[in-house]
Amino acid sequence: MKRVVALHLYFIFSFLVFGDERRIGWLANRSLSQYQDLGANNSPYEPSELYPDFSTVGALISLDGELGTATLVAPNMVVTAAHVLENFYLDQADPARWKFYHGADRSLSVSYEIESFKIHPSWKIRQENVKLFSNNQHIGDGDGDLLGVDIALALLKTSVPNIYPARLPNEDDDPIGQRAVLAGFGNLVNGQTGETNHANSLRIGGENIFDRSVEKVSVPFNWDPDGDGSFETPLDAHLGGILGIDFDGPTQLNNSLGQGESVELLGDGSSLSSPLSLEASTARGDSGGPAFSFTQNHWRIHGVVSYGTTNSTYGDVTIYTRLASHYTWLQDQLPNWADSKIVGSTDWRENPWLGMFAPVDQMWNFHINLGWLYIPSPKGNSFWAWAYLLGKWIWLSDQAYPYIYCYSPPASHWKYINLDVSNGFYLRAFSYSSGQWNSYLGSK
Repeated sequence: MKRVVALHLYFIFSFLVFGDERRIGWLANRSLSQYQDLGANNSPYEPSELYPDFSTVGALISLDGELGTATLVAPNMVVTAAHVLENFYLDQADPARWKFYHGADRSLSVSYEIESFKIHPSWKIRQENVKLFSNNQHIGDGDGDLLGVDIALALLKTSVPNIYPARLPNEDDDPIGQRAVLAGFGNLVNGQTGETNHANSLRIGGENIFDRSVEKVSVPFNWDPDGDGSFETPLDAHLGGILGIDFDGPTQLNNSLGQGESVELLGDGSSLSSPLSLEASTARGDSGGPAFSFTQNHWRIHGVVSYGTTNSTYGDVTIYTRLASHYTWLQDQLPNWADSKIVGSTDWRENPWLGMFAPVDQMWNFHINLGWLYIPSPKGNSFWAWAYLLGKWIWLSDQAYPYIYCYSPPASHWKYINLDVSNGFYLRAFSYSSGQWNSYLGSK
């Protein structure tokens, strides 16, 4: 199946007619308003264990009208696809020419200026690996999407307050076979007829199933990305991961990722042929857009749209860059407490699993229940902290809290924190080593 790469995604605030651009695909036997309500988290699609909070999803728009979708992964940082910003040979995206539009309707959204871009280094290497063709044109390999490294971050000049950023997956968190809930600002198409609406400005939602998950792509020895007859295999260090979904239609005859079917480097697997209630594909303008899945007890953004195979009608396959495959790179770029929201204009932060705290300097934090915590590296979904009230190192994790692991050799043990009575100066905890409740008191 031929690859159709979503190149620079051109959008102008007037009605334009494009050729074979990708569009968001929706089921012909469903009301488009349902997809719009999901994208806006309107009833009955409010954030819950059934639906993620899409308030993190906005549009990236340049002064030239280029459009992509992006998701807050820190109060001052969004993740998107690298090709939205830099796609052609030696492209250099200028942050001053882009803005992040935050809201369910990009025509009414609050805009945020961009401080800088962080393009994945492997994308830039594959982009800038120069080849000279007979017409003296220089181009890059342009295969970073196939290799699963189509990912970039944009640092905002000011933070977005009062919004929990989207949570990233852990390194070992895989959504294969799980329900994917999608969002984006792309154009619209009836999945059956191809009828198109180019003027969409709304955030549209949809759902699908992660049919394929490739932690690290495997490139055949005779792979020829340039079509110039010079077979090559890229360096292993520049291989990332990808996820795949297909757009099943009501007739159940469009199962592109069914048993024995393979697309590009997605590998083998199987897929159900029947669509979900709000089955959808992705489209022009959705590039960089998120796919959420409820894994490890939380909604997490598992992929960003990289490219698709057809025109977003039934049978279309969307390939996402797999974020868990870039866990280390992402954590290196993100600020401390990336998944915590800023509470109004105060110095307080609210973490979705740890609760309220105030960062005093780079490592000392005052927690509303645990008191003073010294945290050398408050990144990711788990970390070590020195707890002043307990007088020992503790391990905190989104999978365990308010259970904490206390490091006190030779008898390290678990404690349960009673959050109802612990107030930062007084801590009440149950010790599983002694089987008793203990109280810890600090000075105000």
